[in-house]
Amino acid sequence: MSKIGLLLVFSLWVGIAHAQFGINSTFRFNNAPGWNFTNPANNSINELPGNNFAFGLDVWIPLKGVRLDFLPELNYARYDAEVVDIGKLENQMGSIFLNLNLYFLDLEGDCQCPTFSKSGSLVNKGLFLQISPGWSVLEGKIDLFNGARARSRSFAPSIGLGMGLDMGLSDKITITPFGGVRYYPKARWFGLEESLEVDPSIGDLTVSNESSLTQVYAGLRLGFRFDKK
Repeated sequence: MSKIGLLLVFSLWVGIAHAQFGINSTFRFNNAPGWNFTNPANNSINELPGNNFAFGLDVWIPLKGVRLDFLPELNYARYDAEVVDIGKLENQMGSIFLNLNLYFLDLEGDCQCPTFSKSGSLVNKGLFLQISPGWSVLEGKIDLFNGARARSRSFAPSIGLGMGLDMGLSDKITITPFGGVRYYPKARWFGLEESLEVDPSIGDLTVSNESSLTQVYAGLRLGFRFDKK
């Protein structure tokens, strides 16, 4: 594991030990134009890697003097695609997201977020802009009916931009609806192109091992702060 990965795991452990952490679930719509192809069996368009839920665990680290919060996150997602007359393609993504939440309507506020019971506008106190650089491990698995098998692992940087709204259920628990878009300039699925071209009966499926990847996502986060008196 890389040094940044070890540092993140340690930070998450410290945050959870002090009960300032969050869990989240998002549904992610993926678009990787280099991985899309038309299935000649039924002329359907197959868009890899597919869409599915992702799950994350983060730790909350507020910065003093300004409403800017750091929430490093470990995230996991699995995408499965069953293609008629061709086979099964699976992609798993393990990610590190370095989320920065900027409460741009209340930059100098003294709100004890993310859980709060202070007076004032919910939108002013809780609305934030999120900037999220990330690093993902992509593990591809290919099992085709023609016997082609492939396993691969690659790494891909990304950048995310989103918005959310903290809503305090109590002084200890916050619920946050959020959404955004994440962009991977270069995602690699080694063996994809070769596997889909090995059987002439399938036809010429024009795909590439490399593609940009755009994720549009929406989800909910539950934040816990049991150290708060």
